[in-house]
Amino acid sequence: MRTHHLVSVIVVNWNGKFFLNECLSALSLQTYSPYEVIFVDNGSIDGSIDFVRKNFSWVRICKLQENRGFSGGNLEGLKQCRGELIALVNNDTRADGKWLENLVEPMHVDSTIGICASKILVDGTKKINSAGDGLTTAGVGFNRGLWKDRTSYADQESVFGACGGAGLYRRTMLEEIGFLDDDFFLYDEDVDLNFRAQLSGWKCVYVPGAFIYHKVNGTSGRLSDMHVYYHTRNLEFVWIKNMPTGLMLRFAHHKLIQALGSFFYLCLRHGKWKAFFRGKRDALRLFPRMLKKRRDIQRQRKVTNKEIKSLLTPIFSRELIQQKIQQFIKG
Repeated sequence: MRTHHLVSVIVVNWNGKFFLNECLSALSLQTYSPYEVIFVDNGSIDGSIDFVRKNFSWVRICKLQENRGFSGGNLEGLKQCRGELIALVNNDTRADGKWLENLVEPMHVDSTIGICASKILVDGTKKINSAGDGLTTAGVGFNRGLWKDRTSYADQESVFGACGGAGLYRRTMLEEIGFLDDDFFLYDEDVDLNFRAQLSGWKCVYVPGAFIYHKVNGTSGRLSDMHVYYHTRNLEFVWIKNMPTGLMLRFAHHKLIQALGSFFYLCLRHGKWKAFFRGKRDALRLFPRMLKKRRDIQRQRKVTNKEIKSLLTPIFSRELIQQKIQQFIKG
């Protein structure tokens, strides 16, 4: 008889009381056992903690005095976890009843799998938000299958990584490569973790039966100044820390094209000049720190440039071009 691993589910919250009833109620109905839920509150002032204490007494609460972001909140949550497997769940999600059971299954079968990715659906629609995450040759993470019909991407397969809003991670992998980088605060910290996992030879598998519904950008808002600043800054962190030198040189022109495209879209179309350039300035300011982290990561690397290159999606691929066109149309 198979022994089930204890799964620790971390939910980080910042003034998200509005989402919590759906999120935690769905987690309470999971068919998998055993699991625990750690609720990390990032200094909310909307009564989130009182709401959880009153309505979800079985949830363990980790109260922070200030907003530590997605990275810092999950890092604190990990300290409270007792499980061998660690699941991260956004507070604006609603998990299918068999979500955790299906997500865990590949890890029971194959001990070399370090990450499992969910099939994230846009709540209230029949569209995909993410069928696992990819990484472009410019070092930018992207949602596979974005806006495609929910029946697409029906097969379990290896992918570059998982969206941190609904991903499962093996503790032994995290002990080897580290968890989320606190310097990221918000956005792309999951891309960084995916990249470090791949560099160390851990597998990531997309699990199509692990459904979870996401109120996209429910907490931070797409193209808010906060979103633009952290995403713009953290893209550089991902590239500096993780991209092997040979692939940096090979795809430098892709990086330049991406940077110019981002500038035109965010600054010229949406007027996010201040947030954009503040992000790039701070990336430059923290360059020495990221370079130090890069040395450690590259020293521990276990795979070749050729293997990493095979995992990257060219920026001129059909899927990425379609996504960019849709993004441009949506504004």
